[in-house]
Amino acid sequence: MIVEKEEIRRKFVCLLNDERSWDIRERGEINMTEINQDDPIHSDASAVEEPAQGNESESQNSKPKTITRRQVLAMVGCGVGGLVVGGVLGTWGVTSESIASGRIAIRTTPLKMIVTDRARCSGCQRCEMSCTLKNDGRTCQHIARVHVWQNYNFGSSPDTKDGLYDNCEFTVQSCKQCEDPWCMKYCPVHAIYSDDESGARLVDADLCIGCGMCSAACPWNMPVVDTETGVSTKCVSCGRCAEQCPNGAIQFIDWKDIAQQVLDQGVVSTATIV
Repeated sequence: MIVEKEEIRRKFVCLLNDERSWDIRERGEINMTEINQDDPIHSDASAVEEPAQGNESESQNSKPKTITRRQVLAMVGCGVGGLVVGGVLGTWGVTSESIASGRIAIRTTPLKMIVTDRARCSGCQRCEMSCTLKNDGRTCQHIARVHVWQNYNFGSSPDTKDGLYDNCEFTVQSCKQCEDPWCMKYCPVHAIYSDDESGARLVDADLCIGCGMCSAACPWNMPVVDTETGVSTKCVSCGRCAEQCPNGAIQFIDWKDIAQQVLDQGVVSTATIV
């Protein structure tokens, strides 16, 4: 069945409004009783059957579904590259030119789009400190899930012209959350798994034997074995690095915000729904 553009737009608006209503209700900024009194549908008590006690509690506590990458891309009818070319991500500095120049790097998880901007990174390494403080309870660059210090002096290699001794642009590296992760594939005890909610590849500390095969298998050597605990560490997409970056060099963008940009710019095509 072919669904017209306006119908797709309506579905997007319903999803976004559902989340906004939940956020407002959670913050206590709205009195649902007053709204129901003003609403002709709810004002007549005799016309509305009062829900059972258990169902009412369940409906108030059930959070609406989060807008995911799959929903946005399905509604728009293109991939992430199409969002870039269409200018949807320009609000966050993501354009075809910035990606081609190497300034901007993007990667996605089911719940977030992660954007790193080399031009904004000052090399302060606060992201590394914040990452390990939250996840390990101490500051330790060696086990940080986001890496700046490795590229601090010369970039990823001496011929990149990056780093302190050349253009002072620093490369921010973190886990790519690969669709086909080699770290997971080569773990001999299957200690790495995909989190159902976030889509991040996580390490089961109880199973990990600290052999380092995950780090060796990863093309970017992102997983690192903590020498104190003997357990491998890797990015869990918690977003702490982005929260603490003073320059906005790392951004964790909700797909619902991208969906709103899609609506605002009218980048919604017809879609075929089977």
